[in-house]
Amino acid sequence: MLTYVALALTATWLGSPLLRIRNMVSSAVDAVESEIASTRLTEINTGSHLFKVIGYSSNKGIGVGKCITSDIFTLGGYDWTITYYPDGKSAENKNFLAFYVTLRSDDTKARVKISLTMLSQTGGTPVMCYSSDALTLSTNESWGFLIKREEFEASEHLKDDSFTIRCTVTVIKNSRFTVLPSNLQQQPTGLLERGDGTDVSFNVSGVTFDAHRCVLAARSPVFMAQFFGPLKGKVNQSIEIKDMEPSIFKSMLHFIYSDSVPVLEEARGNKDESVALAQHLLVAADQYGLERLKQLCEMKMYEFIDANNLATTVTLAEQHNCSELKAACIEFIKRPEVLAAVVQTEGFEHMIKSCPTILEELRSKNDSS
Repeated sequence: MLTYVALALTATWLGSPLLRIRNMVSSAVDAVESEIASTRLTEINTGSHLFKVIGYSSNKGIGVGKCITSDIFTLGGYDWTITYYPDGKSAENKNFLAFYVTLRSDDTKARVKISLTMLSQTGGTPVMCYSSDALTLSTNESWGFLIKREEFEASEHLKDDSFTIRCTVTVIKNSRFTVLPSNLQQQPTGLLERGDGTDVSFNVSGVTFDAHRCVLAARSPVFMAQFFGPLKGKVNQSIEIKDMEPSIFKSMLHFIYSDSVPVLEEARGNKDESVALAQHLLVAADQYGLERLKQLCEMKMYEFIDANNLATTVTLAEQHNCSELKAACIEFIKRPEVLAAVVQTEGFEHMIKSCPTILEELRSKNDSS
């Protein structure tokens, strides 16, 4: 007795450092998107259809792959057929009876559970019952099972050279409520842009940025300690930020309020600008404990990595504890032609001074390859 269920799974091993970086960011994005999923109501619709086959012995032997098909019947709002292969659907199962339920409605998909039950001809309880898990079928796709011929012919389900099979289809439908999409991300951003209710300002190289302590503290452990920690009473209304460009602080503020960094995408067409922006934002993200922003910057830096910027990237990865980015860089630089090019760049000497163990790590990497 063998049951066939059509399921296909593809497994991908995320082996490289770049894919692991992307996976970290994707997980963070998925966590945000799940918050804006629409509310759904699940509707269950179940119905059954009887298919009787008369003349079992005369159908046996018609040939492998030849079938008998029921009339089209409707269950749960979809059209279906039952197909019976007396000598199996293929040579591999020629000693089995094969039964399949097929979705016949045009251009559609259905989320269903299916069961096929051989009815007893003596009034007893049916013992041959085969059920699927919930599955999605498209037009002309099938679910089915096999019964070993000897077992079936010895059962109480075959009598007077006939048998009856009951097909039960449970259709699972999700009805979507009319719910407006979440605008939670836009609302704090609008608050920042309008300046409503701000209670702290930042002076960044002569440029003033107004913000909200509660929002900053909720997003950054550094701001939380600064505004609500033991020294909160000593924090001025206006805070001076040193060693950061106004444009970088503005982008960081936008991320804090919106969880997005549009400037990274806007700069995509200019490689050097994109890398420089990601490098500066990485430093800012690490300074204020913004881990997701830090991961986004890591991914962007690796996306555009080449021999010219690799030394700077490795140095920043080392200084700001970006282990995945550093590992990815070492993987990239271990090729002799890349290493030869990196040695000629201005950042190489600074990389050696800032990361004295880098050559040893690179040598170990090559030895293990």
